[in-house]
Amino acid sequence: MDKELIEVKGCSEEGYHPLVFFEGWRVALLNDTPRFHLDQINEMQRHNTSDEVFLLLEGSFTLYAADDKEDGPGDITAVELEQGKMYRIPKGIWHTHVTAPGTKVVIIENADVSSDNSDRAFVDLQTRLRKKNSR
Repeated sequence: MDKELIEVKGCSEEGYHPLVFFEGWRVALLNDTPRFHLDQINEMQRHNTSDEVFLLLEGSFTLYAADDKEDGPGDITAVELEQGKMYRIPKGIWHTHVTAPGTKVVIIENADVSSDNSDRAFVDLQTRLRKKNSR
């Protein structure tokens, strides 16, 4: 295969791996790691300069988004990703995600997304979800 015509990238290691960068955007592969299991999630983030797109390749991936309250993330909405569908989180929306063993997800966003232009807020996701489900 001519590497000048077709570039192939992949990664099987756990975690987040930016693999492709081009004209201001990046494509990353997120492979399941215990850090992204429900019992480990304790924050939500929002990117102030970029939308973020998720595409499930395999496994189970739940995306959580929250409206904005004065003191941080408000009411949480959850969606279980389906293979072959793209899910977009607009810039400025609080979000987090949960993976399960064997999960692989493609993430596309601006290449400059970092802690310098993103906010983080403490959220006890398990407790918030229990309270929501008990209503």
